[in-house]
Amino acid sequence: MADDEILEMWAQRAGFSSPLRPADATRGWWNPEAAFAVRRVADSAWHVDIENRGTRTTEAFLETEEDANRFLLMRFGVLWRLEQGFDDGFRAQPDPGVVISEEGAAYWVRWNGRSAAIAGKRQAIRFSHVVDESLARISARLMT
Repeated sequence: MADDEILEMWAQRAGFSSPLRPADATRGWWNPEAAFAVRRVADSAWHVDIENRGTRTTEAFLETEEDANRFLLMRFGVLWRLEQGFDDGFRAQPDPGVVISEEGAAYWVRWNGRSAAIAGKRQAIRFSHVVDESLARISARLMT
């Protein structure tokens, strides 16, 4: 399955059935309550945000579009798992090969010479477990 299809499938599962217009974001989905989107903010920066009842909050700043897609898939998958009554599927400790540090208002996740700034500690820990995984592998992880 192609990456776009994987993201679409998980958006649907998480209850985000309507795609955002291409002019609004690189990719994203919404429902009547909220929207998740991947946006390019500079030549070398991406972010994932959530808009809830008209208020937009950036959840993560990432270096690559692939990392932004990983984060978005992780968010959709966790929402679906919790809605189904499962645990979120991620250990409560960071992956051993990833360093997480609190700096200002963000948690910095660092691995293999790359980094991401994530607003929430639990989201940073979850992301540490998928930093180098393909979307197909993340999808499989979320199903177990």
